[in-house]
Amino acid sequence: MQNLKQFLKTTDRYVNILSENGIKTPRDFFFNFPRTYEDRTEIKTIQDLQEWVKAVVKVKIVEKTFTQTKTWKKLIEFKLEDEKQNIAYANFMNMAHLLRNVKKWDYVLLSWKAKWSYGKWVFWFPEILWSAGDFEQWNNNLVGKIVPIYSDMLWIKWAWFQKKMSENISKIDELFEEYLPSYLIKKYKLLDIKQALKNIHFPQNLSLLKQAKYRFNFEQLFIWQLVSNFNFNLQKIQEPTTPDREIVKDFLKLLPFELTNAQKKAIKKIIDDIHSGKVMRRLLQWDVWSWKTIVATIVSYYMIKKFWKQIAFLAPTEVLAKQHIKNIAKFFLPLWLKLELLTGSTKAKEKDRIKQDLREWNVDLVVWTHAIIQDDVIFKNLWLIIVDEQHKFWVKQRVKLASQWNPHMLQMTATPIPRSLALSYFWEFENTIIDELPPWRQTIYTKVISESEYENLFPFLINKIQQGQQVYIVTPLIEESEKMEDVQSAFEEYENVKKLLWNNGIDVWLMHGRLKADEKEKVMKDFKEWKIQILVSTTVIEVWVDVPQATIMIIKNAERFGLSALHQLRWRVGRNDLKSYCFLVTKSKSWESYRRLKYMEKYADGFKLAEIDLQTRGAGTILGTAQSGEMDLPEEALKDIQLLENTRNEARYILENNLLDKYPKLKKLVSEKSWLTNLIG
Repeated sequence: MQNLKQFLKTTDRYVNILSENGIKTPRDFFFNFPRTYEDRTEIKTIQDLQEWVKAVVKVKIVEKTFTQTKTWKKLIEFKLEDEKQNIAYANFMNMAHLLRNVKKWDYVLLSWKAKWSYGKWVFWFPEILWSAGDFEQWNNNLVGKIVPIYSDMLWIKWAWFQKKMSENISKIDELFEEYLPSYLIKKYKLLDIKQALKNIHFPQNLSLLKQAKYRFNFEQLFIWQLVSNFNFNLQKIQEPTTPDREIVKDFLKLLPFELTNAQKKAIKKIIDDIHSGKVMRRLLQWDVWSWKTIVATIVSYYMIKKFWKQIAFLAPTEVLAKQHIKNIAKFFLPLWLKLELLTGSTKAKEKDRIKQDLREWNVDLVVWTHAIIQDDVIFKNLWLIIVDEQHKFWVKQRVKLASQWNPHMLQMTATPIPRSLALSYFWEFENTIIDELPPWRQTIYTKVISESEYENLFPFLINKIQQGQQVYIVTPLIEESEKMEDVQSAFEEYENVKKLLWNNGIDVWLMHGRLKADEKEKVMKDFKEWKIQILVSTTVIEVWVDVPQATIMIIKNAERFGLSALHQLRWRVGRNDLKSYCFLVTKSKSWESYRRLKYMEKYADGFKLAEIDLQTRGAGTILGTAQSGEMDLPEEALKDIQLLENTRNEARYILENNLLDKYPKLKKLVSEKSWLTNLIG
């Protein structure tokens, strides 16, 4: 095969830029898809324009003016005229080269949204798609077609990609052979690879463009489903066994409260999975009002009592790991079960002792963090891994856990994930949702307010504090690790609150991620003991202990949070039988931001809010930044439930029936996902 430089007839400089962006071969070049398209099958006139609706117009430049603004910027205005003598204007800032390159009486093709301003149509900073004195030549190239627009890469502009793609599009026939099984092409009426590539770059019409996109959405999901589901081939199928329901009933007698029906059903499904003869892969979701540790604790107790096996409980942070070991110990220690906590900060000598006890089976359950997923951690007889807050773990970490021991795996999250996203990201997992509100939980009164309304809120806060209640005030956190500017934001709010509450005898304190662990623990201990009445904090409070008397949550600059994050924070209050409140403070003047925040007033269902988050902000707001580079899947595919289910079912069919060897091109494509090459062979 030709190298890329020869294929594209380009320079070493361009080849290096392409290589740095993952384009190293001619085949890679054709998989650099357009970011959008210009539908130039219909060229509009000025009289056809609609305000703020993007349009392509063919116009002639009849006048050019140049003005220097008071701030020394250069404003260029073109007076435009269409074939029916309608007039419009196009304004550009600091683009003096347009005066040289675009001449008076030239035809131009403009693309942008027009604004009706002071009785005339104005394009602000439109894109000039083409200009030429010879309109016929220009017309033959660009009019009447759906034109691909590519992303720029450093010095390489989108027009270069368009030109090179046009020159080489015919070579697709010699470079590509179909790699999807023919029965899938026929069953789902997919375009073959050659047709799909040609129509993704230069679609003959909108219908074929839609079919090409569907083909690649199907392909991408199907390949990743194969990759993710490959561990099913490693599972040892055993004879099904009979569950012992009495073990669970005996444990439930120890609880000082009644489980909800949804919690009981979830426990039954998990235990049935364990006895099914196949390795369990289950994703357990619930809304943030549920006590998630209790389901995991009951399942762990059942595994130890029934099979006498080892269990690993994986938490994303040391704070959560310590919280889990404390909660589990309340039930396990009186039953003489051996627990250990293993984290990155465990002292070396203690860490070595725990690792040895795991190897010698002197530990029934270990709570650990992902920081110690290492080769020297060896279990004598590991049978169940429980992963808490699964959205904070990468796919590679999950694959490592599954491939190293191949145990049963229960993944849990209190971040509600839409069904479509759960299907796409956890292909190998069955999904269970706990969606039943405990009977003692009340709906939290939620209100979107302005900054001025926030300051008027303080008499209300003082009154509630005098009744023995407490307040959280949360400031935004942009990054996963707290930057100084985020801490500064919390500090400024802390000073502001103290000023507003001056001489009221109310203790206000500040907490953020840069405090040492013992300092955080002391602040939260004092808050829980009512030595502190108002806690100003960054979002670090999301992972801290429950404070039942905290009934008011105030979130500053709420527009900077996703709805799922706001929902998580909201349920830091409402943990007793008192009426609780959540106030979302925003400075934003954006109608879209305000409309999105109003959903928090309307819905208390985390799964509904997560669906809205997916539609308005994308998957990253739900899964977290750790996943954003891992799942490069189009959002339109994530919202297509039928497509997700079809690709998952087809991937499972191929793997469970050992058919991958029957399709060598497909197997090669799957194995190119380098982090699974050692598993696939």
